[in-house]
Amino acid sequence: MDKKLHRNIAVSYLFRFLSSLALGDGIWVLYLLRKGLTLWQIGLLEGVFHAAGLVAEVPSGALADLFGRKNAMLASRVLAAVSTLVTIYADSMGLLAAAFVLNAWSYNLLSGSDEALLYDSFLCLGRERQYFRAAGRMGLAAEIAQAAGVLAGGMLARRSFALCYTVSAGIEAAAFCVGVFLTEPRAAAMDDRVTVRAHFAASFALLKDRQLRHVLLRYAVLFAGYTTAFFYAQRLYQDRGFDTLGVSVILLGMGLAASAGALLSRRAAGRLSKYTAHVEGAALAVGLALMAAGPVWASVAGFGLASFANALLGPLHSAALNRWIPSDRRATLISVSSMCFSACMIVLFPLTGALAALLGLKRVLFLLGAILLIYVPLTPRLETEDEE
Repeated sequence: MDKKLHRNIAVSYLFRFLSSLALGDGIWVLYLLRKGLTLWQIGLLEGVFHAAGLVAEVPSGALADLFGRKNAMLASRVLAAVSTLVTIYADSMGLLAAAFVLNAWSYNLLSGSDEALLYDSFLCLGRERQYFRAAGRMGLAAEIAQAAGVLAGGMLARRSFALCYTVSAGIEAAAFCVGVFLTEPRAAAMDDRVTVRAHFAASFALLKDRQLRHVLLRYAVLFAGYTTAFFYAQRLYQDRGFDTLGVSVILLGMGLAASAGALLSRRAAGRLSKYTAHVEGAALAVGLALMAAGPVWASVAGFGLASFANALLGPLHSAALNRWIPSDRRATLISVSSMCFSACMIVLFPLTGALAALLGLKRVLFLLGAILLIYVPLTPRLETEDEE
């Protein structure tokens, strides 16, 4: 069993890489614009995505805890592939909304499940204090995949959007095949006799901890702010004269900046100590504000700073959160974290689109960065432990 749990670590990295290799992430806004949708309609679809995710997030985490994280991860790739294929052939807002719902559910099943499986693999091996480093590597795998995905997606989209999404569905199938080789870890605290009702009651009892609630909600605002800016950046740089491939190259650069952030996350936490989260959050906010800068190079540099800081913050948040949560409720409460993120996105993404139509996208991005900079000191500190 120890050998299989060791194998889980490498397989988890590869699964995260393939699951994050979403070719459509860098071009979906442009694709929907090509279909004739307005920014308001695109914002509405993104709102549908996060509303569907909000409803299913915690139940999906409970399913992963009660019926297996591996099963949830495999099901997530099936839904992702179906969603991608529906997106290709959708010719109405209704079908596009259905595709977004399926995609949201695929994220629901994956979010929390892969982190919980990896953390419990370390826990069963008696190496849980090494998880922070592993979380950074998981983040690195995701960022490299996303960087490669936006470039490949942009290149394929120049030839055919349908080809881009078809290849993406094939990658989801490959991720499913890799996931088959995972082994479900069984931490000592897990109990197969727990009912669904008792599981939810015990999970939400943990939310009585005020600091845990603040960590779950307040950092979701920062992550939602960055994600909103990332997606609207496709339109921002298109308006500044870049074609689909040019936008993809910029997003590739952001992926490289994020990869560096994920790689250096543990080192940054060691250098900045208790101020780590606040410094990284402030850098994220400043970067978003700089995206509105007049010179293109300054705008891209600001975007890169935000991407770097967001990736620095991700593993720190994951490691700190996992230390708080018992194994038998790990996927559920990580899903609560994702639910908080979805709640923020439901409000922020459509609001940004609506305000951009009135004030201009650059002004709205500057305002978003300025508000987040004021907000950062209100977030609680994140503390974690790590060992070489």
